[in-house]
Amino acid sequence: MSRSSILGPALIALGVAFGAPAADAEDNCVPVPGIGPEIDRFLDQAVAAQAAGKGVMPITDVLFGVTEISAADRQDLAQRPPVELTRRTATGGDYVSRGPGRITVEGVFAERDTLFRLPELIIGRYRLTEAGQRCSTTRRTRSMSARACSASTSSCRSTETEISKDKLAFFFEDNDGDEPDRCYLVKRG
Repeated sequence: MSRSSILGPALIALGVAFGAPAADAEDNCVPVPGIGPEIDRFLDQAVAAQAAGKGVMPITDVLFGVTEISAADRQDLAQRPPVELTRRTATGGDYVSRGPGRITVEGVFAERDTLFRLPELIIGRYRLTEAGQRCSTTRRTRSMSARACSASTSSCRSTETEISKDKLAFFFEDNDGDEPDRCYLVKRG
């Protein structure tokens, strides 16, 4: 699926862009074992919300593959209301995540320390393939994106995310091309 075919979608991967080397091509995707069931649950929830016309999912279901989140950060995440999904078309809709304020969460993803800054309000659009095997997301407003990067690097902002059963791809705000800035292979079994 080309990026031009998915502009306008968005769901919740909250614009997270993890701190691993930039992907030059799909062959350079970093393998991440063990996140397949979490990705499947995320896609299943998105498909169910789409079929029902609306739905919700906990913010923690968007942080698939993130481990070593402190008890205090988990408590902050638990205080954030669920992400709301609303169908707008046959294959997509809008999402919104409203929190009591901006929160910062530290964790580990793909064996790297990662910092997530979730603003008070995150809104965007999502699109699912007809088979529900892929979800593409874009945020609608620059000031309302989530941030995440390696704790050792400067912050980066993701504007588009592609989530499939086999791959995660993140595009940063200055990327107008078809190659993602970060790419992860979902390693199963």
